[in-house]
Amino acid sequence: MSKNEQMHSFTRPSTGPGSLVQGAYGTRGNLELVVADASDGLWVHWLNADPEAVGDVAPGAWSGGLHFAAGTRYTAAQILQDTLGPDFLEVLALTADGVLESWFWSPGPGFQRRDEDAASGVADFHAMLAADGTLAVALGAGAGVASSPAAHPARTWAPVAAALPDRTPAERELAAAGVADVAPGSARAATSTRDGGTRELTWRDGAGILHHLAVPLR
Repeated sequence: MSKNEQMHSFTRPSTGPGSLVQGAYGTRGNLELVVADASDGLWVHWLNADPEAVGDVAPGAWSGGLHFAAGTRYTAAQILQDTLGPDFLEVLALTADGVLESWFWSPGPGFQRRDEDAASGVADFHAMLAADGTLAVALGAGAGVASSPAAHPARTWAPVAAALPDRTPAERELAAAGVADVAPGSARAATSTRDGGTRELTWRDGAGILHHLAVPLR
């Protein structure tokens, strides 16, 4: 790991992969991260990308975390920055029973679960958000579901063809950075505009602890 790379380790045991996106909040676009707790609910954290402290969160530091969706055990979750709202956040969360729940965050009320789930009988998924607010979710074997923004913030779902992405690049990037303790299937990668461009890598170790590694692209 080079001196320009920055790693942060979260403290709570988690399950499944963490999901990170650069959001619309802050003057430079804070990072938003969601991960399933090892036993109950979900955690969301944000990284302060601004040059000044926001409350007790220093520049470049992660927040302590907000717990939500208590009472359900999840195996994976994904967070996306919505183009609608304004500035709503979308969360897809997979329960241990294979139900893919649809959540959203808005200023004031915070996280709310929608009445209609995205799918059931799900083992794996990946969500993609279009510029017009259409949310498509790949479910494996070429199948998927999609929701138009017509009734936003409500969402209804219809079948579509969709393919799961190749996730091996994140594993290779972690290996290149000298990270060896990576739980199978937990590596994820995203790109942000921080510091002129940064690869934001997340993974769980064998003890279930989530880590974030920032790798500058220049």
